[in-house]
Amino acid sequence: MQTTIYYFLQVVFCSAIMMGYYWLVLRDKQFHQYNRFYLLMVAGFSWLVPLIKIQLNGTNISEDTNIYYLLSAVADNNTIIESNLKFNWYNLSWQNGLKLLYAGGVLFLLTGFFVSLFRIYQLFKLNKVRSLGEIDLVITNAKGTPYSFFRYIFWNEAIDLSSATGQQILQHEIIHVKEKHSFDKIFMQLILIAGWFNPFFWLIKKELHMIHEFIADKKSVDNGDTASLAQMLLAAAYPQHQFNLTNPFFFSPIKRRIAMLTKQQHSRFSYLRRLVVLPLLAITIILVAFRNTETTQPISVETVMENIYEDISGKPVASVVPLNITLKNTYTIVINAGHGGADKGGVGVDGKSTEAALTLELANTIKSLNQNNRLNLVFTRSADESQSVAEIATIANKANPDLFVSLHYNSSKNNQLSGTEIYIANPIKTNSYNSHLQFANQLANDLDDLKIPFKGIKSKQEGVYVLQNVNCPSVLVEAGYLSNQVDLEKIKSPQFREQLAVALLNGIQKYILAKESGKLVNPEPLYLLDGKIVDKSVFNSINPNSIKSVEVLKANKALEAFGNDGKNGVIKVVLKSSNDKMLEGVQIFTAVQEEPKFDGGKEAWLSFLIKNLNRDIPVEKGGPPGKYTVVLSFIVDTKGKVSNVEAENDPGYGTAEEAVRVMKLSPNWIPAKQNGKPVVYKHKHTITYVISEE
Repeated sequence: MQTTIYYFLQVVFCSAIMMGYYWLVLRDKQFHQYNRFYLLMVAGFSWLVPLIKIQLNGTNISEDTNIYYLLSAVADNNTIIESNLKFNWYNLSWQNGLKLLYAGGVLFLLTGFFVSLFRIYQLFKLNKVRSLGEIDLVITNAKGTPYSFFRYIFWNEAIDLSSATGQQILQHEIIHVKEKHSFDKIFMQLILIAGWFNPFFWLIKKELHMIHEFIADKKSVDNGDTASLAQMLLAAAYPQHQFNLTNPFFFSPIKRRIAMLTKQQHSRFSYLRRLVVLPLLAITIILVAFRNTETTQPISVETVMENIYEDISGKPVASVVPLNITLKNTYTIVINAGHGGADKGGVGVDGKSTEAALTLELANTIKSLNQNNRLNLVFTRSADESQSVAEIATIANKANPDLFVSLHYNSSKNNQLSGTEIYIANPIKTNSYNSHLQFANQLANDLDDLKIPFKGIKSKQEGVYVLQNVNCPSVLVEAGYLSNQVDLEKIKSPQFREQLAVALLNGIQKYILAKESGKLVNPEPLYLLDGKIVDKSVFNSINPNSIKSVEVLKANKALEAFGNDGKNGVIKVVLKSSNDKMLEGVQIFTAVQEEPKFDGGKEAWLSFLIKNLNRDIPVEKGGPPGKYTVVLSFIVDTKGKVSNVEAENDPGYGTAEEAVRVMKLSPNWIPAKQNGKPVVYKHKHTITYVISEE
């Protein structure tokens, strides 16, 4: 959508410049044929000039010349405008309204065009036609006649053809036919249908109509009486003409026509006036075409038409190609296809589609569609293999990445939930939160263009291990719900998968471009702790274990809630109350009839550990081969929620800390029961690390 609107704005700009020259220099001058083709050229070139894109970098202009500094200023301005449209488009909420407005205007004018053609055809079929060689005369009593349309002259039977007046009017209409003015009118009507939003196109149509009359008037009196034609124009009673596609003789205003008939020719400056158009066209191209860097997909007739088609119809075009933005340096992007091996992740509502397989397909699609040799894509897995979150983080950090993207699909017991969302590192647990947020925001701009709802940028209270432990701006993309039938059909569709891959590649490139061009800043968000604004230093001193919830607001939501104070985003943290921190006055059982169980049994517990536990922590900490067993104690309340996790022993080498961390990530358990009722229970569970000598 943004590509189309920016292109339309450039069309208006180009036509404004060239029509300004016409109005000041050429209007009402006697070189009518030149003016006729100039106006037609303006209508056509206004669409074509914005398609020209010239990168200033790499041109052979000396940087010491004034011309270079002028072009550089123009290129900077164009690049900034285009970048702002691209990077800030996510904040605009009236895109669909503009699409409907444009489509409505096109439909209205297109309907009028066909109605006019049909009415002309009716007149031709219902009235008597006389052939005059290359011209056919249609005798009618219709209002607005006489007028011409291609080779047909629709003649009002009330006008005597044998009279001097009739002969002069007929000669006038014959000139319209010979000059092929109807082609001009059809061309301008089609231009108006596509560009009805441009006021200068309407002005061109009006001026072109007048020039047609100037040409016909002039040639009608070349061998006749100028005074008699002028007198006839003044005396004639002219009815209103009905059809925009015809050339009626009685066309108002007649004042300019009479003035032009009696005007004397002054040729001293006529050629100079006409030659000025060449530097004017060059200036227009310079003002529109020059860029410092290529910020969008190179605009061509094909890409513009694809954008217009997609915006109007709402249907994606057949082939999907990502941008190929010119970048100064090479960047390493790590792509993680979530889950794999024994960990299948979520399972689709169809009972067979697995998250692990679908994320790998998406990663492979990203790999195949990437066309930018400045992006070095590194994939954490290329097959269906198991990887712990620690292994993923290690693989990523070894690549020394500039960006990290983890691909996932959502799942929920509520099969009505739909849409994509992005997770970033917990702001309390990272020192580079703004970079994560800026990267996520750019991806959000492109994901929001997909035909699936975008649900926002979020953080988890406990954080996401890979996002907290990869040393670069990182995001986790949940690209739809496997538990929603509509989402699943899209996720499985190769076409949607390509669109999703393109959106991610485009977002990555735009973020890097903005960073290279210095457009990324690090504004501080508004920090709220239990509803009160606090300093970042206070925020950073919060104990993560005391946090109850974290909420991130951005863009319009932040502005609506906190006004201008929220312009850089808002981070809201709510701490646990005293009732959350301890279970005062609640009976805690240590022996029950039914102990709590991990939801899904041993197989689900193993899958949870594979996904979250860093099994290699003893090796990383220098531990010898052997078995390390950590005994954990924790509270499982009546709703199955786990709290108060503690390690009752510590085999060393980071094993206890890692076991406690993972247990805090645990989803709800099936609560313990006493006499058939759920009770609060203090449970013990073990996590064992086995390090072989190999």
